[in-house]
Amino acid sequence: MEKLKNFISLLFKFILSRITSHTIYSIIAVGLGYFLVEATLSQLSPVIGTLQNLAAAVFTLTGIWIAYSYPQAIAAYTSPKSVKIIPSDETARIEGLVLIVIKSAFVISALLIFNLLYLLISKTHFYQAYRNDFKIVGVSFLCYLSIIQLKAIFVLIITNIEFVNELHKKKDEKIADEDL
Repeated sequence: MEKLKNFISLLFKFILSRITSHTIYSIIAVGLGYFLVEATLSQLSPVIGTLQNLAAAVFTLTGIWIAYSYPQAIAAYTSPKSVKIIPSDETARIEGLVLIVIKSAFVISALLIFNLLYLLISKTHFYQAYRNDFKIVGVSFLCYLSIIQLKAIFVLIITNIEFVNELHKKKDEKIADEDL
């Protein structure tokens, strides 16, 4: 029972930490939804396809990056008694990469649900009666997913740059130590 309470507490803190940024993303997405309400599904199809491909690629590549670059973290997870504690900067980087994987998985799942819902409701009278409202919601949702995925890509780029900078720093430190 204590583990469940701890999990719920951590989940609640995580959600609260994200509310501000996602509120801003939602406002931007709704604004774009109103602006792009006249877009047709055929005009949005390239966006949906690109978003799907980007999310799948980022999801896959980030997962591989985590597994390849952090064998100590993977080993710590699978056999915690045999591995030393992971440095906090490495833990933060791994956490960031895991969040990127989660964001991309969310985008892929949301696109699947979006396409399925469109298929299910597009022929109903209710949809036809409120077609513009549905279009605003749909376009806004696609814009929101695009913002989330773009943020994930930018965080991945920054993480890779930081990783390369740390490699150069460690290399320079090793060369300096050898010169002494």
